[in-house]
Amino acid sequence: MKNTRKIANSGVKSSLAVLLVLAVAGTAWASGHDLVIYHTNDVHGYALEERDEGGRLTRLGYDRLKAVVDSDETGRKLLIDAGDVLHGQAFATARRGDFMAQVLSLTAYDALAAGNHDFDYGDGRLLHLVDKYRLNFLAANVTGKTLGGDKKYILPPYLIRSWGDLKVGIFGLSTPETMTSTDPRNVAELTFGDPVAAAREMVALLRAEGAEMVIAAMHMGSGPYCQPMSQTVAAEAPGIDLIVDGHSHSKLAERVKSVDGRETLVVSAGSYLENLGRVYADRKPEGGFAFSAEVLPASSFEGVPADPALSRAMGVLREELEVELNQVVMKTPFALDGARDNLRSRSTNLGRIICASLVEATGADAAFLNAGSIRDSIPAGEVTKGQILSVLPYGNYIYVLEITGRDLLAALNHGLGQPESGAFPQFWGLTMEAGKTTLTGSDGTKKEALAAKSVKIGGKPLDLNAKYRLATNDFLSAGGDGYEMFTKCEYREFATLEEVFRKFVTESEPAALKKISDAEVIRLVK
Repeated sequence: MKNTRKIANSGVKSSLAVLLVLAVAGTAWASGHDLVIYHTNDVHGYALEERDEGGRLTRLGYDRLKAVVDSDETGRKLLIDAGDVLHGQAFATARRGDFMAQVLSLTAYDALAAGNHDFDYGDGRLLHLVDKYRLNFLAANVTGKTLGGDKKYILPPYLIRSWGDLKVGIFGLSTPETMTSTDPRNVAELTFGDPVAAAREMVALLRAEGAEMVIAAMHMGSGPYCQPMSQTVAAEAPGIDLIVDGHSHSKLAERVKSVDGRETLVVSAGSYLENLGRVYADRKPEGGFAFSAEVLPASSFEGVPADPALSRAMGVLREELEVELNQVVMKTPFALDGARDNLRSRSTNLGRIICASLVEATGADAAFLNAGSIRDSIPAGEVTKGQILSVLPYGNYIYVLEITGRDLLAALNHGLGQPESGAFPQFWGLTMEAGKTTLTGSDGTKKEALAAKSVKIGGKPLDLNAKYRLATNDFLSAGGDGYEMFTKCEYREFATLEEVFRKFVTESEPAALKKISDAEVIRLVK
C-alpha cells in the first residue's frame, strides 16, 4: 500500500449553505459572483500532474491548475495556498525549494501561508526564496529580532486587494507547532506568537483600512492534536469572513460561530494537489457575504488543457531535476538490504539503519517503520540522491508518538503477525525474543508467523503501563497498514525520512554503522 500523510480525524464536514463537492464536477466556470477564491494546501512538492493505472487524473499539476484559474471568466478572483508547499517531494527538496518557488511565482498565487515545513530549509532560505521570486507569503504571528532587540515581522503580515468598490484584506498565520515540527535550529531566532491575538489585531487593522471582506490564509489544521485549531481562531477572533486552512490535510468546509455570534467559513482542500478548493462569495443585501464552497477532485479538470507556457517551464525544471538526482550524496561501506521478501519477514540492516537514524534525529526511545515504506536495496559504495529516493520514495515525514508499552507491544505483534506483508515491522531501540505461531485467516487458511514473547526497550524490559516516545512515519500514525493503536497517540512532527537517513549515514563512522548492521534485534525462541 502506498504511504500517505496523516489525515486529521475531523474528516469532511459541511453545514448550512456550505456545499462540499467530492464528486466529478464540470469544467464550465461560473461568472457573475462578487468574488471567487481558489485554494490549495499541503502540496508538499507534488508539483507535477499524475494519473492512475487507468489513466484518470489524480494530481492536478500546477500547469493545469493555472489554466483552470485563468479560464474562470469571473473578473474578481484570488488564488491562495495555506502552506507546506516548498518541502516534501524531490521536486521541492532537490534545490531546497527553488523549483517550487519558481513554479508558485509562475502560477501567480495571490497569497500564501507559511507552513511549518516551509521553514525546513531555515528561515533565511525561506526569506531568500520569497524575495527572489516575489512570493506573497504572509505571517502575522511570526517575528524575529532587529539589531536593537525589537521584534519585527519576518514576512508581511497582510495584503489588500481591490477591484472597484470591493476591497479584500488577507492576512497569514503559522502554527506555533513549527517550533517543534521542524528542526529547532531552523527557527531558533523566531517567535511564533498567539494566533488568536494576531488574528484579532489583523481584523481590526484591515477593517480600519476599509476591507469589506477579511480572509485568513493560515496553517493551523483542524485535527484534535492541532493547537490551536483553525476553528478555535475562527471562534475567538470575530470578524474573519473566510479561513483558508492547511496542516491537517483535511477536506473541509465548515461554518464556525464566533464569540459575538458572527460566522466564519473554514475551508481546506486535502493535500498534494489531489483537489482544488473553490469558494464563491456574493454580497448580501443586508451586508456581509454569502459563501458557497466546493472541493473538486483533480479528475474534474480533464477537459482543461494545461497552461502551455508553464508546462514548458516545468519541463525544463524536470530536466534539471534529473541532473540533481544523479548527484552522489553519500557513501555506504557495505550493501544495505532492502529486498522485498527480506524486509517483510525479518529485520534487515537497511531497516535497522533507517530506524536508527530516526532515533538519532528525534531523541525517541525507539523507532518503528512498516516494511512497505522501504522500497529498494542500496549497494556498497557511492549513493546518488535518486537511489535514496528509490528506497524512500513517498516523502514521508517522521512523527514521534507518545505511546504506552501495552500499545507498543500490540503494534509489534500486529506487524509480526503479517509476514510477507508491507505491515511487517522494521525497528531500532527495541530487542525481542519471538516465537513461531500459527494464525488462521478469515478464509480458514493457516500461516506461520512470529509473536513477541519478551521485549526490551533501551535494554530494559518493556513496561506495559509506561509511556514511551516512538518515532515512526506519518502513514502509520494515521493508522496505515492496520496500526489503529497509533491513531490515539499524541504526536510531534519532524523532517522527512530520506533527509534524516542521508544525514545519519553521511555523519556516522563506518564502525558505528557496522554495529547497527550486525545487530540482532529479533531472537527466535521456542
